[in-house]
Amino acid sequence: MEETVYRISNKKKMKIALVADLHNVSGRSALRSMEKNNPDLIAVAGDLIAGHTPKEAGHKVESQQFVLPFLRGCAAIAPTYVSIGNHEWMLTDDELGLFASAGAAVLDNTWTEREGVVIGGLSSALRNICSFERDGSGVLYPKLSDLRNHDKIMTSSEWLSEFEQQQGYKILLCHHPEYWCLRDPFLISRRIDLVLSGHAHGGQFRFLGQGAYAPGQGWFPQFTSGVHNGPNGKLIISRGLSNPARPIPRIFNRTEVVYIIV
Repeated sequence: MEETVYRISNKKKMKIALVADLHNVSGRSALRSMEKNNPDLIAVAGDLIAGHTPKEAGHKVESQQFVLPFLRGCAAIAPTYVSIGNHEWMLTDDELGLFASAGAAVLDNTWTEREGVVIGGLSSALRNICSFERDGSGVLYPKLSDLRNHDKIMTSSEWLSEFEQQQGYKILLCHHPEYWCLRDPFLISRRIDLVLSGHAHGGQFRFLGQGAYAPGQGWFPQFTSGVHNGPNGKLIISRGLSNPARPIPRIFNRTEVVYIIV
C-alpha cells in the first residue's frame, strides 16, 4: 500500500486522509498508516461494503466482517465522514445508522460544518432508485430496481446549490469521479474547493501512469488517480484500498491512502 501526499496551497492548515473502496477487506494497513500520519479529518469516499446488488434480506452491514471495525478504527484516529457509493445504495437508514454508531458521520446527499470547514457527501445516483419492502417475517430489505439503464440515472444534486454558497473551505465527498465533468451534475463548474472520489480503482491496470479500465468510464479512462484542476477547485481521486475485480490482479497499481495538506 502506498501513502500519497498532495499539498494544496490554502490559508487553512489541515491534513485530510482520503480512503475509498474498502470493499470489506481488513484495512489494517490503512489504519496503521493513518495512526502514524495523524490526519485532522478522514474522508471515506464510498464503497465500504462488497456487493452492489441485493441478493436477499440478509445482505446487511452486519454480515460484512471488516466494515464496522474499520470505521471504528478511523473514528478513533480523527473525525470521520462517509459518503454513499454504488455499493451502499441499497442500505436502509437503520443500516447507515450502524456506520454512525461506529463513530462516522454519514453524509447522504447532505452537508455539515466543522471548525470552519464545510463537508458534504454526494451519494451515488443509484440511491435515487432505491426502494424497500418487507419479507414475510417483516424484515425490511431493498427492492431490486431496474438497473439496466443505471448510467442514465441522475443523482440528487439540488442541495449542492445551497452547499456551495456556504462560508468556509468546502469539501465534497463524491464516490464517482465521472461526476466531475463526464456526466451530470458536472461538479467542475461548482464553487467547491475540493472534491474527493474513488470508484475507478486506479484503472485496474496502470501503464505509464494511466489506468486502462474504470467502472463508469470504460477503457482508457480519464479520471483514475491524482489531482485534477478545475476553474473553482480540485478533484482528487484515491486508487482505493482493495481489489474488487478478483481474480483479475491490479497491475502497477498499488492500493493507497491519500493525504491532502490544505
